[in-house]
Amino acid sequence: MNKILILSSFERSLKKLTRQDKDNIAESLELFNSVLLTGKLPSGFGFKKINHNKYEFRVDIRLRVVAKKEDEIYYMVLAGDHDEVKRYLRNYK
Repeated sequence: MNKILILSSFERSLKKLTRQDKDNIAESLELFNSVLLTGKLPSGFGFKKINHNKYEFRVDIRLRVVAKKEDEIYYMVLAGDHDEVKRYLRNYK
């Protein structure tokens, strides 16, 4: 069974965001948990693999969440815009 764990890097990335962005991310995390439980991916969620063990899903037009999968655990690594995701991927291949 897949599980979600929040890393400290994810919590740090949340500190830079507005209250509305944080609320949107919380809703997206609940939806992601639902996806893991049911296996049904809603249209428009934008969940995709971005390299060998890292995934990304869309919160809104601007925000993304990066998750790293090891075994059956998805570690929430980063919440940020497209440029922050690209910067993260350059540093942590």
